[in-house]
Amino acid sequence: MQQKNYLIKYTAQAKNGAVLKSGTMRAKNKYSSVEAQVKFEDYLKKKYPDFGKLIVYKCTEENPFSSIFGDIFKDGSPFGF
Repeated sequence: MQQKNYLIKYTAQAKNGAVLKSGTMRAKNKYSSVEAQVKFEDYLKKKYPDFGKLIVYKCTEENPFSSIFGDIFKDGSPFGF
């Protein structure tokens, strides 16, 4: 199997239900989307002592060209068309 990069759109919640963090995270060099999500959850458990659960909205394989051209053509970029 080949290692790939994955984009995880998520919300991390505390044990009391409060939102700790949300957004999109890039998981690099993972064999599957499941591994990417599990490793990310392990990271959140270490970083936030009151971490409760991870809600994943979307986990997709990153297109190699999106990392090269995505920064140029994203919204707010001076080069955006």
